[in-house]
Amino acid sequence: MNRRNFLQAAGVGSTALALTVPARAAAGDRTPEGAPEGQTLFEFLGRSNQDGPNVTHFGFLTHLFGLADDLLFADANVRTEETARFTFLASSALDSRHEHGGIITTSAPGELTLHLNQTPQGDFNDPDSFARGQAIAEFGTRYYNVLNVQAPNQGIATAAVELTLLRASSFALAGQRFRLGRPGLRAHLSATGQGTRTQPDPVRAFYLMGGSAVTG
Repeated sequence: MNRRNFLQAAGVGSTALALTVPARAAAGDRTPEGAPEGQTLFEFLGRSNQDGPNVTHFGFLTHLFGLADDLLFADANVRTEETARFTFLASSALDSRHEHGGIITTSAPGELTLHLNQTPQGDFNDPDSFARGQAIAEFGTRYYNVLNVQAPNQGIATAAVELTLLRASSFALAGQRFRLGRPGLRAHLSATGQGTRTQPDPVRAFYLMGGSAVTG
């Protein structure tokens, strides 16, 4: 296997999803109460598509601190991307890579937008479907990914992502109003998943990822 080529494909490693530490809301808004440092803020499933150094990340939340899990889906009995109300779309570009044997590390800055769609229509064959609805938060992101190459064109990725809230807008859900936080708040995300290279030159690959974010 040409690890030098795959390492760029595998450098994705993270659906750079970001939610923030709950913060004091604007007048008339509510935020989840009492999230101490180290509290799990959210859990998610997603996919990352890579084309050369550029990566598109997209997916949906499966759990969000302070909200009942049922509220995250239009149909509480069918909890998939097709019914998920909270979705994300993000982009990043690799800016470093290091290799030692079958271990490859990469980093990348990027941006992410979190959306609330009251009529969900997520489709993993259509990344833009995860950007529909109201944009409720925008984040700056930086991730560090470790890829463990397992076989030709296959690897296991583990990512650590720094999240910084840039902007947040209030939104309505279940008859109440919420806001995810205030600019400058930070959280840390960890994720793991399977990477598959589909083309060596130019490098193309996809990653199926799952993970969670915590305060602090």
